[in-house]
Amino acid sequence: MSTFGNLLAFSPELWLFAGALLVFLLARFAPGTTSTIALIAVAGAVLALATQFKQTITILDGAFTLDGFAIVVDVVLLAAAGLSLLASRADLLPGESPASAVPGFFLLATLGAMMAVSAAEMISLFLSLELLAVNLYVLTALARRGAGAISASLGYLVVGTASSGLLLYGLALVFGLSGETNLSAAGRALASVNPNQAAALLALSLLLGGLAFRMGLLPVRWWTRGFEVGIPLRVLIFVESVGVVAALAVFGRFATATFSGTGIAYPAVIAAVAAVAMTAGNLLALTQTSLRRLLAYSSIAQAGFALMAFTDLKRVGISALLVFLVALALTTLGAFGTVVAYARSVHSDAIRDLAGMSRWSPALALALAVALLSLAGLPPVAGFFGKLLVLQAAVDGGYAWLAVIGVANIVLAAFGYLRIIRTAFLDSPVFEVVPVRLDGGIRTTVGLASIGIVFMGLLMGPLYAAASYGRAALLH
Repeated sequence: MSTFGNLLAFSPELWLFAGALLVFLLARFAPGTTSTIALIAVAGAVLALATQFKQTITILDGAFTLDGFAIVVDVVLLAAAGLSLLASRADLLPGESPASAVPGFFLLATLGAMMAVSAAEMISLFLSLELLAVNLYVLTALARRGAGAISASLGYLVVGTASSGLLLYGLALVFGLSGETNLSAAGRALASVNPNQAAALLALSLLLGGLAFRMGLLPVRWWTRGFEVGIPLRVLIFVESVGVVAALAVFGRFATATFSGTGIAYPAVIAAVAAVAMTAGNLLALTQTSLRRLLAYSSIAQAGFALMAFTDLKRVGISALLVFLVALALTTLGAFGTVVAYARSVHSDAIRDLAGMSRWSPALALALAVALLSLAGLPPVAGFFGKLLVLQAAVDGGYAWLAVIGVANIVLAAFGYLRIIRTAFLDSPVFEVVPVRLDGGIRTTVGLASIGIVFMGLLMGPLYAAASYGRAALLH
């Protein structure tokens, strides 16, 4: 493909890049316009992506591949980024002046996520993930001033450095075993390698460990008190939606291209990690008294559930993963968006302070209930269908025991989430809440996410068809 053709293939990413540059320029001269510019850039990227449907484009001599899988994930990433930007304007403390450059870093992080999902070569994959990670580090420090934000950013930087190191060593081992940097070529070369040798299992473990930090499988992000207190909710929404979805999708492409055609026991390793992650995540979530921390720890369980789809990559696993990612993005946006809105009303995110929420903010209470039901995986909302498909993938992949653990975790999670819903709807209020006028952006985010969660079942046919299209492109 010519240089001009490569640029046209990157047109969605170019919209984000141009938008980020314009945001940084206007942050100095017209700071009040940066959020609007960022939203326009996301909308432009969506329109540019719409022109690339139904085709597979190889970019930069195979460094990137825009196929059906990347297109489906990119739509989810752009939608999540747009809704995160809308919600971010409501997450400002009284008297706090917004950092006008923040939307630019949102755009650059989304750019990195989209490039990582399309990366078909080890070097482009690593650099794209680093572009995503570096902008997330900046966001944790820049979005809110103070010692807490600096502590959160430094803690996140340490964790991210460990993640990058593990990932880089894993990629180096795969290159050493295969002699290839292209993911598909490396997979073909690994098919002739002894699957039981220590180097192959070590490479898998390092790659899974490195991406585990980015997928939210481990509670290491919360290893310091500073991260819990310091990171703004608007950044946390973005990390748990765009960041986690991108990491899971990247691992889906990498595992399918590199390991699925080999005899390496990747399903068994991933199944063990999934069982531990979902159980630990739910147990940690149940012990929390803060709704914000409960949702953060529950993201560990959600990532563990997503990994169940990797036990059957050759059949329905990728379709199940894509459907689950849509449900995860919607649920994360709905749940954290509700916390942003209500916490600004009562100046607290304690679960006990949700008492009387249905009286003071019935719409937010309903949105929170919908999001929690989806997190638990109860019918008939998005989370139920996403988890049902990954459970089916585990059974079809020969890991029925993992599906049993998954069902047990659904029951465990339901116990904790229904307790919160009872508090919001049935418990007597502990104080009177003065109704506040919510920002239009947060209302749009919570409303659209809630509608998507509820009606995902009605759209399951087209959604599953899109997921199957993405799976077919990845397994061609």
